[in-house]
Amino acid sequence: MGITVSERLTTSGLENLRTAAVLEFTEEVFESGNYRSLEVLTSEQHQLFIVNRNDRTLTILSIDSKMNVTKETLFTERIISMKEYFEDYSLVDNTAPGKIEVVFMGGRVLEIEPRLSLLHDKNYKDPEISNQMHEDFELLIAALKSTLIL
Repeated sequence: MGITVSERLTTSGLENLRTAAVLEFTEEVFESGNYRSLEVLTSEQHQLFIVNRNDRTLTILSIDSKMNVTKETLFTERIISMKEYFEDYSLVDNTAPGKIEVVFMGGRVLEIEPRLSLLHDKNYKDPEISNQMHEDFELLIAALKSTLIL
């Protein structure tokens, strides 16, 4: 088993994002199968995307460089489309998408692109961390799809 989201968020600079998640959701957010989460890091902000399967919600926790925390909860029933973007797609191997684009009623577009973390934090270039991050991204996508009402 690779390095979990919870473990990745204990590193320098990310512990505040982990603390915000625990304050909002308790430790269950990292331990329960009802939640799937993934962090995305950029120079402007650190984000944690959390899918709650039971409540059918997607929550985005963000912390900027000034330590301002924002929390946005979106109901997945308002999703009208989801696009997965691939790089070097393989018909033989299981290829993880590079990013997803989620469109909500009203025209709101949300992009989740974990590879941005690779550009921002050199630790994410470690193959073990990178592979686990891609696996967590696939689990987040699967959880998001499982909350959609067809």
